[in-house]
Amino acid sequence: MKISIITICYNNEADIRETIESVTSQKYEAVEYIVVDGNSSDDTMNIVREYSDDITTIISEPDEGMYDAINKGIKASNGDVVGLIHAGDRLYDSNVLNKIAYHFSENDIDAMYGHSILVDSNDRPFRVNKSPSFRKNLMKRGWMPSHQSVYIRREKLFELGLYRLDLGGSADYEFVLRYFYLNNLKIKRLDDFILRFAIGGRSTSNYSGTLLLSQKRHIQAWKINGRKPPLYFIPLKLGRKIKQFYLAAAYRLFGVTNSS
Repeated sequence: MKISIITICYNNEADIRETIESVTSQKYEAVEYIVVDGNSSDDTMNIVREYSDDITTIISEPDEGMYDAINKGIKASNGDVVGLIHAGDRLYDSNVLNKIAYHFSENDIDAMYGHSILVDSNDRPFRVNKSPSFRKNLMKRGWMPSHQSVYIRREKLFELGLYRLDLGGSADYEFVLRYFYLNNLKIKRLDDFILRFAIGGRSTSNYSGTLLLSQKRHIQAWKINGRKPPLYFIPLKLGRKIKQFYLAAAYRLFGVTNSS
């Protein structure tokens, strides 16, 4: 089974190398690696080209934002399964893709997800997202898997549609809502950590100060799909965020496995 990994980047010269090496160091060999750059003006592309022997496809051109870039990567992919790892973030360890391939081969599934850790500049846990076993009604209770822990069969991506470009930074939520709740895909959690994403990386560059705005857009995501979230939706979503911070504090206190 071939796994397509897509990395999007834009002016990420400080952290793109770690992201690329987290993919190129994977022990799983059937990997198609696609890097989509938004026409960076710094040294990002020079660093990317250092790894051109290990990158299947490199795209560097202006885009309409990160979700347009992701869509370009998906359209360029040829793997059986597609996943993301944004610039500044890393696959959790060198065995992640082995575990993902095995999970798909042993289970009759269309998609999967796992756990993630948001780390600070010293690689210490800042927020830990340990996802529960999959149940569709979890989405109604404010749950969402870590976006970059989600891996989906490529055929389903073209069947159900790619990312919308009219929802700002909440396009990932609408995407997951559509795939995990509004359609009847066969989904199973991989009970393992998939990624470490970094404060200030591509996926968290707008994290601070946008939490309430994102909740408003999440409600909009339900409405544009002809659904209405329950009244307890937002309080439970915010409660989950608080729980993740407390879990991260426990990980810092008792230690967490380093990447290999």
